Amino acid sequence: MTARIQSLAAGSSNDPTVNAIIDFSKQGFGDTQMFGLLARRPELLKRAAAMFAYFVGGQGGLIEPELLELMRLRGANLNACTYCATVRLQPVANSVKPKEPALGLRDISGMTKPQAVAALKDTLKKDKLTPREAAAITLVDRIVTDPHSVDDKLFAELRQHFSEEEIIELICASSLFTWAGTLNTALCVETGADSPYGSKLAYAS
Repeated sequence: MTARIQSLAAGSSNDPTVNAIIDFSKQGFGDTQMFGLLARRPELLKRAAAMFAYFVGGQGGLIEPELLELMRLRGANLNACTYCATVRLQPVANSVKPKEPALGLRDISGMTKPQAVAALKDTLKKDKLTPREAAAITLVDRIVTDPHSVDDKLFAELRQHFSEEEIIELICASSLFTWAGTLNTALCVETGADSPYGSKLAYAS
């Protein structure tokens, strides 16, 4: 499926900060298309990129990028964002890959969100994750499917493994990833021709 709005290519902006952010996305996710799309609104790109840099770029966040990547991947599949489910955070991809099967990921190409949620139901293998990871992924599941289901019982579990400051970051990071998935799905964002992922991603029609 062709992207509904074309992304700016790396180096094509008159703003050196924009070009640097697009380069950052290439190093971070191996692809520039989402950030290149946001580059059409440079000030929006700069603010969104700062959030991604904080969480997954090692620029101040409290949560380790490996855990955030596990959260992002599980959420991407539940959200049926084909782009988000395809790209990988390159600096931690190799260390995260052995734990990906525990996330119960499926090929969600062409699925709607309800179909993806149904396909991933009961697929999470918590026994293959650390208790800290399992609690964070459970939070992602609740946030993506129904944030009202984030109840006191789950909060009690989270508090066993995270400080309150870390819990705030977990929720903010998951919400950021969900926002990105909504953007990419609504605009059918593709992977770039120069990325390692191929192209022609399938979104639900």
